[in-house]
Amino acid sequence: MQQSTGANAHSSSPLTHHRSKSISSILSQAAEDVKQKITDTLLYTYEELPSWQQDNEMILTGYIRETNSWKLCLRSLTFFHNETINIYSHGISAAIYLLLLVFFFTNLIYLPSFPTTTLHDYLVLDIYLLGAATCLTLSSCFHCLKQHSQSQSDIWSKMDYIGIICLITCSTISLLYFGYRDHFNYFKFFAISTFILAITCTVFVTMEKFNTRDWKHVRALFFIAFAGSGLIPLITGINIFGFPEVWQRVQLPSLTLELICYVIGALLYGYRIPEVFAPGKFDNIGNSHQWFHIFVVLGSLLHLRALVGSYYFMHSFLLATRKQKL
Repeated sequence: MQQSTGANAHSSSPLTHHRSKSISSILSQAAEDVKQKITDTLLYTYEELPSWQQDNEMILTGYIRETNSWKLCLRSLTFFHNETINIYSHGISAAIYLLLLVFFFTNLIYLPSFPTTTLHDYLVLDIYLLGAATCLTLSSCFHCLKQHSQSQSDIWSKMDYIGIICLITCSTISLLYFGYRDHFNYFKFFAISTFILAITCTVFVTMEKFNTRDWKHVRALFFIAFAGSGLIPLITGINIFGFPEVWQRVQLPSLTLELICYVIGALLYGYRIPEVFAPGKFDNIGNSHQWFHIFVVLGSLLHLRALVGSYYFMHSFLLATRKQKL
């Protein structure tokens, strides 16, 4: 009789374990369902947004509606929506650039010091990294905080534009420095001209009209034109040094790829590709603004590559050769 009872207890053990496992799975699935329902209640469709938040009618779902709360804006960092990739693609990239800024400044990475290297060389690299980090940080903040309210959206939108101007300015001046390092008067002239353009652009982008939906294509073309102003010192350099030397001075292959990245990104953003061909399909992943962010990061990395290449060429060839002749 005791043996029979023991056998029954032993045979019921796997069944009890199975039931326990099933209950655990059910509870886990229920928790996931509740979490998903909570997330869904935080997200809205395009039609449910107030008019000031309606920007791209080709993206139909995944929106965070006006919160009027900084805490709720920051809470959006904890779940997935149609701005998540925009926030983190530039936020993480900004953090990496800040780390590179520290490494360049303290010379902890492999950037050799030549006999002709000066502190200004490192500072110029730092200026570019700071400009890139500033641009990407402001962009990430804009996409995280713009759902607070219309007034805050307008403010952070302008900060986003100012960040782009900062990136273009720091990119141009840093490359001008290495491209014209041995012709400093040219560098000063083009650097001052770039600053004047940057100030003019900043005044322009802070205008209320510039921030409206109707000016979306104008905004894209505007920043392309500002970046394209760098062609003037490039053409001047070809006239002074010749094309083969300019190819090396400013690392023209990297610059060409950088320009291609920015133009492609701006055109995708301006013409809302690919969501214009399949509204609703690219709401959370793969929409035009996300591609624009990716191409901006790629372009900024190519510019860093060009700067480091120009630094190498200037010190290992041009300045070293002239020093030997003396």
